[in-house]
Amino acid sequence: MFYILNLNKFNYICNMNIWFTSDTHYGHTNIAGPKVSRWQRGYRDFNSVWEMNQSLIDGINKYVKEDDILYHLGDWCFGGIHNIKLFRDSIVCKNIHLILGNHDEHIIDKEVKFYEDSFNPIKLFSSVQDVLHLEIGKTKLFLKGVIHLYGHSHASIPDFGRSMDVGVDVAYKMFGEYRPFNIGDITRIMDKKEVHQIDHHL
Repeated sequence: MFYILNLNKFNYICNMNIWFTSDTHYGHTNIAGPKVSRWQRGYRDFNSVWEMNQSLIDGINKYVKEDDILYHLGDWCFGGIHNIKLFRDSIVCKNIHLILGNHDEHIIDKEVKFYEDSFNPIKLFSSVQDVLHLEIGKTKLFLKGVIHLYGHSHASIPDFGRSMDVGVDVAYKMFGEYRPFNIGDITRIMDKKEVHQIDHHL
C-alpha cells in the first residue's frame, strides 16, 4: 500500500507502512515508574521496568509488521549489549533504521541486527522531511514548512511549525499507548499545523 503525501503543493508517493518512534529507553529503571525510580518526576507509570519493557515491545509489534519500515530516532535502550540485543530480537520488524541518540554511544552495529544503513542520517521525501534525535529549534527549515521529526525531549518541548516529537511518551499522551507513529498519523497532524514564516536570511 502506498500513501500520497501532499506538501507545499507537491505530491510524494511513499510507503504507507513507514513508522517513526523515539526514546523507548528499554531497560531504563528510573524512567519506568514511581515505584522503582529514584527520580522525583519525569517517569512513566509502570510498576516495574519489566512491565515497561513488555509494553514497549507490545506497542511496536501490535502495529509494525515484519516487512514494514521503522525509524527509531534514538535512545534505544539502557543495560548494555544484552538489552540492545534482547529488545531488537523482540521486535518482529526486519527493517529498523536507528538514528543514534545521546544514550546510544554503546551501540555497535556489528552486534545488533539493524538495517544495514541504520546508522546514517536519513532524509525522506526529497527535501521536505528531516528526522533527527535532537529538536533543532526555529531554523531555516521552517521557512517553507519542512517537516521535522525528532525525539529526546519526552514531550517537554512545544512543537514549532511543522515539527513534532515522535517519542513514545508523546504517543502515550495522544493515543494512550506507547506505540510508534505511522506516516499517516504524522501527515494528518501536520496538515493541521501552521507554517511559521521566519527571517529568510537564516
